[in-house]
Amino acid sequence: MTYCEKCDAVPEIAPANGTLFLWPPVTHTTGKILAGAKSIGMEVEKTPSGATLSIHYTRPGLRALIDAISGNLLPEELSDTKALIMPGVQRPEIDDIAQITSLGAIQAAIGAEWLGDLLRANRLNSAFQPIFAIKDLGSPYAHECLIRGESATGDVINPGQLFDAAQSATLLFQLDRAARAANVRNAHKAGINGNLFINFTPSSIYDPDSCLRSTIEVVKECNLDRSNVVFEVIETEKVRSTAHLSAILQSYRDSGFRVALDDVGSGYSTLNLLPELRPDIIKIDRELIDHVDHDKFKQAIVSKLIALAKQLDIEVVAEGIEREQELDFLRDHNVDYVQGFLLARPAPTPFTAKAG
Repeated sequence: MTYCEKCDAVPEIAPANGTLFLWPPVTHTTGKILAGAKSIGMEVEKTPSGATLSIHYTRPGLRALIDAISGNLLPEELSDTKALIMPGVQRPEIDDIAQITSLGAIQAAIGAEWLGDLLRANRLNSAFQPIFAIKDLGSPYAHECLIRGESATGDVINPGQLFDAAQSATLLFQLDRAARAANVRNAHKAGINGNLFINFTPSSIYDPDSCLRSTIEVVKECNLDRSNVVFEVIETEKVRSTAHLSAILQSYRDSGFRVALDDVGSGYSTLNLLPELRPDIIKIDRELIDHVDHDKFKQAIVSKLIALAKQLDIEVVAEGIEREQELDFLRDHNVDYVQGFLLARPAPTPFTAKAG
């Protein structure tokens, strides 16, 4: 079943046999591209004006071709050289104009091609970090699900690498959707029955009703209580449209889930979002927690954040706790929940209390 045509399909970066069309910005750039192609024995066709270049390739020779013609180009030339890949020997038509990108973007996408293979093979695992109620550090209130990739050779790929590659390969929508589903399924398989925090990137969601439906179906499939699932907004500072983010959060709420904002306090923008978004939970930025016990400026901000949240009936998680003194300060200021390496690191299995 297809819920969102942009999120569900993992497209190939390029067809097995195709033609690379290039529109260099100046003749000097054209000369560099011609020299690069010649160095690996590739023939280049030019229009009479020289404005358009075309090079036929067969895979896996595309990577070598891109490397050869890009090797001597400046970053500005890579971004200003427009490019388009067409199947076989087809030539571009009017409808193909929207697919034109830059040579730099194609180079980055080819470099991140492994991500498409990973998504098609569903090689996504989860690490689980517990979140504790400040009044009960023995058993977790919740687990945050943190996505991890697995390479073809079994190596762990951290989320930063995954999302950087997704940005390069224009696979952010597909990765975010797959990560949400994988985290829910992996938590279910791990036997977590309590509260789950599932991260998502709002910039990867076009239409909440269709883009989020597949995640909702996975929650149904795993027979999870929706009220135990908290969808946590990450990269809040990159949100361009508060109205769009508000619609996403409302879609989750209408479906019976709770929502949280991450990194609150990292900038004025996150505080400014609270009245409009009205999350159920906020997570205080770890930079504010670091050595908060002897930094008066951080103490003032954190204490005011906690007090403001309580006035608004918003629960507060303090994350990034690594020292006992930080934990003591937060306990004294009545934070609701705590998370950090001091208490437990992310692990492939859920937290279990130590005997005795």
